[in-house]
Amino acid sequence: MSTGMNTLTPVIAASFAEIAYASSRKNGVVSSELYKDLNVGFSFSDAKLDGVSGSILERVFNHTTGFGCIAKGKPGPFSGDFVLALRGTEKKRDIITDLHCGVSTCANDQPVHAGFNNTFNSLKKQLEDYFLQVSKQSLTGLNIHVVGHSLGGALANLAANWLKKRFKANVKLYTFGAPRVGYPSFALKTISATNNNIYRCVHAGDPVPLVPVWPFVHTEDEYILHGAPTITAKAHSMTNETPGYLHTAKGFRSYAAINKGKESRLRQQVKLDYDLRLQAKPTTRWARKIGEAILTHLHASGRLHAIQADISNTLTVYDKIAKVLADSIDISKGHAADVKGILGHILAFCGLPYKAVELSYKFVRSTLSLMIATLTKMASLAMKV
Repeated sequence: MSTGMNTLTPVIAASFAEIAYASSRKNGVVSSELYKDLNVGFSFSDAKLDGVSGSILERVFNHTTGFGCIAKGKPGPFSGDFVLALRGTEKKRDIITDLHCGVSTCANDQPVHAGFNNTFNSLKKQLEDYFLQVSKQSLTGLNIHVVGHSLGGALANLAANWLKKRFKANVKLYTFGAPRVGYPSFALKTISATNNNIYRCVHAGDPVPLVPVWPFVHTEDEYILHGAPTITAKAHSMTNETPGYLHTAKGFRSYAAINKGKESRLRQQVKLDYDLRLQAKPTTRWARKIGEAILTHLHASGRLHAIQADISNTLTVYDKIAKVLADSIDISKGHAADVKGILGHILAFCGLPYKAVELSYKFVRSTLSLMIATLTKMASLAMKV
């Protein structure tokens, strides 16, 4: 559905995602090599957005750092539009925010990743002050493009929902290599808040969009800027040319030219045969396929909705998933074979294809934990790169 807003091209959106990082550096965005090009079409606000990330102690002591910038369109295709650009992981404490996996309720009243939500909440007062002032001067309402890479993409999802609810703004959302932010209900609300104007860009080998694992999900549609499926930390980079989101975005004049994919929502039933476990490799395809097999089994057990609706601590959710898988072993030989197939493929994905499978709750839980830890480690390495 059209909002009457033009859409940022892939390269303009990627440039804003990159220039947001300069907000935490000396001299701010003007120090970026991208400033001169973006300044042709946009004027940047003098105000720097400061946020708090990391551990509880850092939030207690209000350890703030630059988290992004705001620009306003000059006369031209984006005249009067605002761009809110939020940066990704810049310091070690940001990685703590990325991987903290509790659950809290966000502006649209849906369960989301608590670490991301805490950091966004530290930005809200500044956003409130800025957009309240500019909204008073606007006769036609606010048009806001929200952009971010990595952690910044997660924050952009939260910001888009909040700006829609707080200011009834027209919002378009652009992310690059963003992690999953919330439960399925949050993803649906995000689609509604943006009128489905979501440009979620990924590299197929980027591990960060694979975490946190289910029940966190993305909005379904994705734009695949680079198709190599082998998971590698380099695929998460914003500026490297191997592949680098800024580099790959330059290859497309519009989103219509980019290959599209979808994050699975039980469109197909997936069962895994234990004897074929050696086919599982550390690729995004297999990370997703194993997740789909788990969802298929939870759906068949009748427990999918109950777990999906759970908004308690995420570790409790994973305990419940493990319990459903373990309970299935005692119900029928068919269910036991399904669980063994899932466990065997997880072990192969994690590099342990010949480890003996035990059909017990303890082993199921430890194997599921190994999958989560492996993906999280890959994502952590990518964010450090």
